[in-house]
Parts: sequence; C-alpha cells; structure tokens
Amino acid sequence: MTEKTLLKAIVGIIILFAVGLVFYFIFSAPYGDGLEKTMENAGVEEGEPVYHAPFDYGEDYVTAFFAGLLGFALVFGVSYAYFKIAGKKKESKETK
Repeated sequence: MTEKTLLKAIVGIIILFAVGLVFYFIFSAPYGDGLEKTMENAGVEEGEPVYHAPFDYGEDYVTAFFAGLLGFALVFGVSYAYFKIAGKKKESKETK
C-alpha cells in the first residue's frame, strides 16, 4: 500500500465518521447526553455557562447541522494544511 493510498483511506474514514457523527447528533440531540441525564436523575440544576459559543448547537436541527458542518470543515482544513506542509518538508528533505 502506497503512502498516497493510505492517506486517501484515512481521509475517507474521517469523512465517513464526520458525516455519521453529524447524523447521530441530529437524531440523538433531543434525548440529551449522559451528563444531562445523570444531573436530572440526581436532581442537580444546570448552572450558568462560563462561556457562550457563537453557535448554539442544541436549539434545532438546522443550527446543529451547520455547527457540525462548520466544525468538520475547520478540522478538515487544518488537518489538510498540516499534512500538506508536512509532505512538502518531507519532499524537500528527500531532494537534498
């Protein structure tokens, strides 16, 4: 397996995972997460947040979808830039 094929497989797996995670989140959001359920069962009220994120991903499906899509695009872009720079450094070392 060549390095390029391996990189394509990794990118494909990351994309499938990201898309699956977005759909999982969309369908699981109304039920709350484990921490919320535990707090409800213990009778603990949620406190005021320390930080307000620019996107609130829990209000409806559309904002949740776009927040997930934006997060995926940012992570993918940063990862792509990192591997592109790392590839150029490796290439320049091989030519010396």
